Amino acid sequence: MAVRARRTISRFLLLLGLVMALGACRSPAATPVATLPAAGSFSTVAPPQVVTAPAATTTPIAPTLPASTPLASTLPASTPIYTGPLSPPCGLILPALPAATPAAPLDWDVSDAARATLRAQAPAAAWPALQRLLDAPATVGLVAFQAGQPEQGLYLNANAPMPLASVAKIITLVAYAEAVAAGELNPQEAIPLAELDRYYLPNFDLGAHRRAVAELRAEGRLLPPEDDPAVALADVAWMMIRHSSNAAADYLHLRLGQERIEQTAVTLGLNETPGSHSAPCTFLGQFLMMGNHSRQTDDWAALAALTADPAAAERYGREVALLADAYRFQPDFRAGEVAWRERTRRPSTDTQRYFAANLAPQGTAGAYAALMLRLAQNGLSNGDSSFQARRVLEWTNQFPANQELFSNVGYKNGSLPGVLTTTYYAYRWDDAAPVVVVLFYRDLPQQTYREWRFDLPHDELARWLLADPAAIPALAAALPATTTAP
Repeated sequence: MAVRARRTISRFLLLLGLVMALGACRSPAATPVATLPAAGSFSTVAPPQVVTAPAATTTPIAPTLPASTPLASTLPASTPIYTGPLSPPCGLILPALPAATPAAPLDWDVSDAARATLRAQAPAAAWPALQRLLDAPATVGLVAFQAGQPEQGLYLNANAPMPLASVAKIITLVAYAEAVAAGELNPQEAIPLAELDRYYLPNFDLGAHRRAVAELRAEGRLLPPEDDPAVALADVAWMMIRHSSNAAADYLHLRLGQERIEQTAVTLGLNETPGSHSAPCTFLGQFLMMGNHSRQTDDWAALAALTADPAAAERYGREVALLADAYRFQPDFRAGEVAWRERTRRPSTDTQRYFAANLAPQGTAGAYAALMLRLAQNGLSNGDSSFQARRVLEWTNQFPANQELFSNVGYKNGSLPGVLTTTYYAYRWDDAAPVVVVLFYRDLPQQTYREWRFDLPHDELARWLLADPAAIPALAAALPATTTAP
């Protein structure tokens, strides 16, 4: 019954976090192994249910993030669709596009006996994800370890850049938490829903934004007046993480500023290997880059031209920002875009697959595992910023299936065409050392992706390792090319 409950919760979690349509994508590059933080760098005791703000760590990130970038810009518009003030382009610090380098293949020869042993050890619900890992190891990034025991960890393609999907929203959450802790943002500020709606692209988040609003309404958390309701800024962050609302994420992203978002990623060490993390662009801009009603050329051809041109990153960064500005500030453009998508059903699944493989923001499992450990151990600038981030990231503590196994669980997942990503940290009861699991899948066949969205075998695999850390070295020993801890 516990397994069934966990599977039900897992299904619920991923459905809340899905942000894109179906598809598959092509392998990005593999690079050397990430260096994870040494044991003992941070405090190791989780505050129970994060009721009180934790103490500051001895190794904080930069105490002050850079000032928000103003909206107005002197950049020229790359298309005539919008002539108002421009937001800064995506790619101010990090590359706007991921590096177009082929992934190094892994030639594995896993015996039938080894497969049988693994199948007997792993939960049945997790086997499809484990089988995919064995059959196509170059398409999977998996980092799992318990704090203080890095040598017992599992590091598969730990530093190979892969599409992040909504996992990138953790960066925005950290930037928000730091701004709140510094007194720059008031979490109780009322944000009109009408303002968030300017960032909302219907039918491209599988209902996540509308579900978030519906839950706030059902719980009485909408602010008056009834004819123009608002939400607290803290609930905008909650919408972004719990329901994976792209509109909420983009509102915070642009409120904080593109430069601050990118600098936060750098400060957190997500680009420790130069070029391993591309710039987080707004989700609205990304979806409009896939296809929009002002484009006069074929969507696929337009995207292929970007990937074929090494100098295209700057143009892409300007265009993705301009399109988001046009949608937010120009009602005629917004109405025309919504109508065009309803009429044409564009961008196509194939276009979305191509975009996910070649243009969507990428990062590494190793870097995000280090970030999850930092968050679990209160490693932001101070105790308050760590508290602000964890109180949002640990929303899954409310579920009985999690309460049975863990005192605290931090979680964010993501979905792109052919891509499923999962990041976890968890404190087991009576265990002061958190367990971290980061699991990235790319190039999933269409049917596999469609099935996994509901069956969640990748999430079951991650939760197995969280609940039973002894399974981590056992799985590592069974994988012939698994990278050991640095």
